[in-house]
Amino acid sequence: MNTAGEYRNQGAPSTPQSRATINKELAFLKGILNKAVAWKKLAEHPGKDVKALRITSERTRFLAEEEEAGLLAVCSPALQRIVEAGLLTGFRRRELITLRPEDVDFNRETVSVAACYSKNGESRTLPMGERMRTVLQEALTVRSGAPTVFVTKSGRPWLFRNLSSVFKRACQRAGIAPCSPHTLRHTFASRLVMAGVNLRTVQELLGHKDIKMTLRYTHLSSSHKRQAMAALEQRFPAQKSHQFSQHPGSGHVQSVAKVVNFR
Repeated sequence: MNTAGEYRNQGAPSTPQSRATINKELAFLKGILNKAVAWKKLAEHPGKDVKALRITSERTRFLAEEEEAGLLAVCSPALQRIVEAGLLTGFRRRELITLRPEDVDFNRETVSVAACYSKNGESRTLPMGERMRTVLQEALTVRSGAPTVFVTKSGRPWLFRNLSSVFKRACQRAGIAPCSPHTLRHTFASRLVMAGVNLRTVQELLGHKDIKMTLRYTHLSSSHKRQAMAALEQRFPAQKSHQFSQHPGSGHVQSVAKVVNFR
């Protein structure tokens, strides 16, 4: 039985792809071939037995408070602005580098992601906090006519790979575990969850269509679970351990026997 990995390796590119990317490309290819069979362009689907790769859930990487401080300390002003924006909005890397001046509204105190630059093709708008306002004002002051809000130290718009490489080097200088600009988004989401923000609100802020994507962050903090359990226990009256007999033949056992006899 073929697997997606075997199917992919036939003429596979030199750049390694994630299992999730391979599965998406496989599903797209299967869709095309299914249409070809339906339109009688193919007699049989040549890849019908190819199975998707199994994806194991991995721990989501996010920055601890001390890691964030260390990272910002080694960032250039240009990198620091876009890093802080990522931490304050949870925008994806492409959403950060394509943010335009017209997406920023200081009067309404909002910052938006245009539908054409959003991963799911839908625009979304976030409230602008005081720190985010300061970051955006600084960025717009130094952009010097660039089409984007955030620019490199040379005044040019950030490129996807350029931001990744510069961010990686900053992490190395800060001495923190390897991560990518997408870690900023994970950090934003995890801190919302740890602050007790409900998952539906987190879902809306992140722009997730499916809340299953948001649920990955619930394990990052047990505090909300402890609070839920504490709220439940408050419904019961306080009882001391000596009120419960530890001897065989206690009232508890007798009551169980009565239930058994009744049945």
